[in-house]
Amino acid sequence: MIYLTAHFYAKSGQEKKLHELLSAMLIPTLNEPGCISYYLFQDESDDRKFLFQEQFADQTAFDAHCKETHFLNLLRGLNGLLEQEPDITFYHKVEPQSLS
Repeated sequence: MIYLTAHFYAKSGQEKKLHELLSAMLIPTLNEPGCISYYLFQDESDDRKFLFQEQFADQTAFDAHCKETHFLNLLRGLNGLLEQEPDITFYHKVEPQSLS
């Protein structure tokens, strides 16, 4: 399983454009065969901050996602919208310890 978060911070005045661009990723990504979950969040106190929380079945599914047209369009569309580079972090799931 692949778990990751991707943080985006819009330039001042670019919040709406970034919101539209990121939102356009939801349906096509959720329809990808290896996508388990794909959520977009916007910070309640700073509408310039966005977060994707993503889960893919395996590395092959994630690699396929990165080659999809909608993903490539996102990369092109980010030009000029961001205050800083996206912050992408990969995670592994921590399982609970046995109580015995």
